[in-house]
Amino acid sequence: MRDANGVNEPRHIQPGDILEIPPLPSLTAEVRHREGGQAWLVKASGERIPLREGMTVAPGDAVETAARTFVSLRLPHGEDVVLPSSSRVVVKRQDRHNSRLYLERGEVEARVPKQQDRHEVLNIDTPTGIVGVRGTHFRVAHADEETRVSTLEGLVALNHANRAADVAAGRGALMNRGQPTRVTDLLPAPRLEVAGHAFRQPLRLDLSAVEGAEAYHVQLARDPRFQTVFRDQRSDALSFRFDAVPGGFYYARGSAIDALGIEGLYGRQLVLHQPVEASLVAGDEGYAFHWTEIPDVEYRLQLSEDEAFGDLFMDRSFTSSQGVTLSNLPTEDFFWRLKVSSLEQAPEHSVIVASGRQGGTR
Repeated sequence: MRDANGVNEPRHIQPGDILEIPPLPSLTAEVRHREGGQAWLVKASGERIPLREGMTVAPGDAVETAARTFVSLRLPHGEDVVLPSSSRVVVKRQDRHNSRLYLERGEVEARVPKQQDRHEVLNIDTPTGIVGVRGTHFRVAHADEETRVSTLEGLVALNHANRAADVAAGRGALMNRGQPTRVTDLLPAPRLEVAGHAFRQPLRLDLSAVEGAEAYHVQLARDPRFQTVFRDQRSDALSFRFDAVPGGFYYARGSAIDALGIEGLYGRQLVLHQPVEASLVAGDEGYAFHWTEIPDVEYRLQLSEDEAFGDLFMDRSFTSSQGVTLSNLPTEDFFWRLKVSSLEQAPEHSVIVASGRQGGTR
């Protein structure tokens, strides 16, 4: 104000004085998280810069993700926006009351904090229509001239072909160019059927079937709000496999997708992934079996002369162990397998984490 009008002492301003109000500085988005493959900050000039955490995204810039890449943005009013793989969004006008994004392709998931005033905090434009929200958790996807919205909390206001529609929590909508907006109930969340411990690599998750589902969607993240998604799969099957997941605690969530392509509610579960690696080395002192030691776990080593393990000549269990060395076995040609279960589980719930053959050809 002082620089624009040459006013050094505001108390000297008189009634009737004309003042020039300078424009507010542009509000930018911040890159809070980046995971996976390639992602770019695409400047308004067309320059493509590899995206890094901590970068700011100015109005007119775009954020683009490649396959197996996930990016989280924090917008000026506290909105958290997650871009999954193969998405592109342009940051548009940001002012004192509104943030605005243009979803060119792909998806965004957003959490918008509740505000004291009645202004809409976040508007997402798509080639098909406009999504306006405040105090809401929702998903938007755009592909093939169609925009799909799923409202998980709050209320989403749609503007499509000069027609407005509200989509409340638990409802979804499909906007298609030249057709009226279709609004429907979201499918219920499937159950995530995974044990409290996952000992095998790859990590496998199963979903329960949902009536009316045409496909399913599963994500893995490091936080319960799914701002740090690092794995994402869609399939028409109920079983999902995630390769090369490091050991640790993760949050998994699954949802069902209906015939309109609208994604439903999701169920969430904390998964402890503890992949066990095992090996066998034959030496002068016998056969040395080694495996990953995990607390509160029972290991069961089984040896058999037949691949079906119908006639075991050894079946031993171990706890708090990294392996065992065996000698004087009845044969030098045998099959082996290692089964694992947590101590609170019954033995019949154990899983095979490693297997092999000694002295023969697989």
